[in-house]
Amino acid sequence: MTRNTEDGGRSLARRSEGPVEEPGNRALHDPIAMAVEIISSDDPSVGELAAFRRQPIDLKAAARNAKSLSNEEFRLNLAKDLGEREYNLACAGLQIMSLSLVALTAIWPADDLDQAEAKLALAEATGALHHRRDKGFVSMMDATLARRLRWKRTAFSVPALMLPPAPPAPASDSRGLAAWPLERWELSAGLELRGGPPAYAHNQIGEWVGYASDAPDLDRLLQRVRSLFETCDRLIALAQRGPENASELMVAAEGARIAGYLAAAQVMIWPVHNRAALAIKKEIVALINLRGEIGDPVHMQAAIRHVTADAAWVKSLPPDSRDRLVFEWSALV
Repeated sequence: MTRNTEDGGRSLARRSEGPVEEPGNRALHDPIAMAVEIISSDDPSVGELAAFRRQPIDLKAAARNAKSLSNEEFRLNLAKDLGEREYNLACAGLQIMSLSLVALTAIWPADDLDQAEAKLALAEATGALHHRRDKGFVSMMDATLARRLRWKRTAFSVPALMLPPAPPAPASDSRGLAAWPLERWELSAGLELRGGPPAYAHNQIGEWVGYASDAPDLDRLLQRVRSLFETCDRLIALAQRGPENASELMVAAEGARIAGYLAAAQVMIWPVHNRAALAIKKEIVALINLRGEIGDPVHMQAAIRHVTADAAWVKSLPPDSRDRLVFEWSALV
């Protein structure tokens, strides 16, 4: 999912020129793990954390990949020649990678207009009520759905002042009306439609099954989350003392915070459902609630809540385990 840019950074831009990258024979990798490759150890330096924060992340490509994988999971649902286990795991692999890209798009700060547009576009295509209500439909909303909507809207929120005006309506002499822009950035432009036969995943069933079956070490990720959050808080305290490199320390602190939230998202996304995994996920819940008291960016806190709610429906989870994986969270205002 990543490639080197001319200035040595890494982005999530496609290797191929088309908007949908067919996996082909490439190995599948966790996009969050690839984004944090620059942090080479569990004890990163200030320079590594600052470089991680400053790397160019192509959130538009990440958002489009997330939408493409979600579409493919829907299409794979139509493939009737798969066994139930293989089907569930292949769909789970697509869902896990899609949610990982959703988490990356939501957690990474909006540094420029492209990233802001990616967040806004993906918010319309993921999570609770991402479809428009029909006027003839009686709308009913319970407390759970209301919370999920607040989490999603907060997770993909961007500073309003960085957004230009929306595309204007066509004037009386305007042409090209068939392609007149409706949004600032069209997420689905060029992607395969959701219906129909699988576009590429059916050629790589074994790889997707292997990807979904190869969960990371959740306990190690939990320790990483704790360490990165502690590093963030310590660097901020050191920077506030006014050293010469205070600005670099603040950049490194932000990098540590982002990496911590990405690791927390990995824990909550991967559908490991034994007793130890549930205990680890509950510790992540407690940590994120604590970060709310500390005052972390609200969109990062909401991003973990948002992907946790969606990850409860990954296909490989037993139906009777899903309720146990949806945790209660303190409300975000």
